[in-house]
Amino acid sequence: MQRNVLVFAKRSLKLSKIQAGVGLGLAAFGIFLIFALSLLAGSSNAAIFLISVSLMTFGLLMFTLPVTLLYVYDKNNGVLEYLLSLGWNQSDVFKQYLKAALFLAVILFTGEGSAILIAGAIAGSTAVFLLDLLMLFLTAFLGFSVVSLVTVAMMAFSSLQKQRVGANTPLGTVIGVPFIFPTFYLSFIGFIPELIVVLSLCIMAGVLSAGLLLLSSRLIRREKMLP
Repeated sequence: MQRNVLVFAKRSLKLSKIQAGVGLGLAAFGIFLIFALSLLAGSSNAAIFLISVSLMTFGLLMFTLPVTLLYVYDKNNGVLEYLLSLGWNQSDVFKQYLKAALFLAVILFTGEGSAILIAGAIAGSTAVFLLDLLMLFLTAFLGFSVVSLVTVAMMAFSSLQKQRVGANTPLGTVIGVPFIFPTFYLSFIGFIPELIVVLSLCIMAGVLSAGLLLLSSRLIRREKMLP
């Protein structure tokens, strides 16, 4: 099944390059912002750094949305029916597409992390470097939680639809926005309060995605995954 993760990831990027490109652009802007803040602002206003977390997390979300589009495409073209005929259950199918989304997120996050570490090193300040590490941790925690939640939720939503329609990408982003948006408008109320809110959102998204994944076999009947 591990080979399937790579196949799903490659196919999703070929199927939908626009979302992946938008994700790369958002991530690049977030990286640029943290570079600028590290060099110009230092650690004097730590809360502002959290805006870069929002952008990089949104980039991870957009970069992995093609996996949900691939899921709908495979559902409509009988690929899921074939996987079920191999003995997979609903949870197995969900897990493989979720792993593909997380694999893409890891690839993009690796680039984001490398750039953040370089920014902290160039700044030449221990305080800024530690702050950049914290931003990296928050991006990973929030990003992977939101990617998991949106991917599982969108697959469940698509499986429950009666008509054969394409993936609702706007709906996917709407699901993730409530978990990302607070880091934009809370950046000006103080670092510690926002940090608490972000960590709470991470935990909430992680719990919801894990719950949906565990309940997928009960909530989604096998026939709902057929074309």
